[in-house]
Amino acid sequence: MAGQSLVADAAQGFAPLGPLLRAVGPSKLYEARRRVLSLRRDELLDHYRLAFAAGQRMRAFLMAEGLALRGVPPFVIHDGLTSGSLDVNQRYGLFLIDLVWLRHQYPEHADVVRYQRGKAMLTGAEAVFHREAEFAFYRGIRPAWKLVGSLSLTERQQWDCAWLRSAPIKRRAAATNAASGSVREALQRELRKVRRTATFGEAEAEAAIHRRHALWLCSRIGSTVGPTEVAERYEQLTGLSITRQAAAQQLEKVRAAVGKIEMSSGLQAR
Repeated sequence: MAGQSLVADAAQGFAPLGPLLRAVGPSKLYEARRRVLSLRRDELLDHYRLAFAAGQRMRAFLMAEGLALRGVPPFVIHDGLTSGSLDVNQRYGLFLIDLVWLRHQYPEHADVVRYQRGKAMLTGAEAVFHREAEFAFYRGIRPAWKLVGSLSLTERQQWDCAWLRSAPIKRRAAATNAASGSVREALQRELRKVRRTATFGEAEAEAAIHRRHALWLCSRIGSTVGPTEVAERYEQLTGLSITRQAAAQQLEKVRAAVGKIEMSSGLQAR
C-alpha cells in the first residue's frame, strides 16, 4: 500500500505537453517557432528562464527547442534554475528538452539504443516523439537513471542534459555547485593582487574572474577533460569562443588560485 501511495504521489497532476502543442494548431506553432529563431541567444535564455519560473510550459519548451537548435545544451539552458523539488510537469519539461537536444545533436545515437520505442523517441516525427516520451516518462514514476540506462547515454551526453543523469554524474555536479562559490572567491582574491592599469581596470578584472570561473566549471564537466573539450564547453556555456591554448593557459592560473581550497565535499581542484 505504501508503494502504491508513492507511485500515485509521483504521478499526481501530470499533464503531457503534446496535447497543448497540438491544440495551438500547425500554422500558429510554425509561426511561433519562426519567431523563436529570430531571437538572440541571450534573449532566448532570458525568455526560457522567465517562462520556466512562471510555469509557462509550452513557451519554455519552444525557447529551449530554439536554443538546442543553436547548439546550446540543456545544462546551459537550465543553468541557474533549481533542479531540486521540481514537480512532475517541470521534470517532464526538462526530460523533453534533453530529448530534443539528443535528437538534434546525436541523431546516430539511436543505432545503439536497444529498444524500439527508445529509437522512435530519438528519430520519429514530432507526434511519435511526444507519444514515446510520454510513455517512457510514465507519469514521472520512472526515474532518470533508468531512462539513462535504457537510452544507453554516454557520460558526455549525460553532462549535456539537465535531467537525464545517472547518480554519479549528479553527485559530481552537486559537488561542483557546492564548491563554486569558494572557487569564485579564491579567483577574486587572486585578481586583487594584480596591479590595475589603464588597460586592466576593475571591469577587466571582473571579466577575468567570470572567464576563469566559467573555465573551471567546464573543467569539471566529465571525469577526464582536456583543453579542447574545455574550450568547446566554454563556448556552449558562454556563447564566446576560446582557443584550446588560451583555455589551457587560463586553467593553469585557475589551478594555482584554487589548489589550496579545503572543500568539505572532498572536491579537489583539477
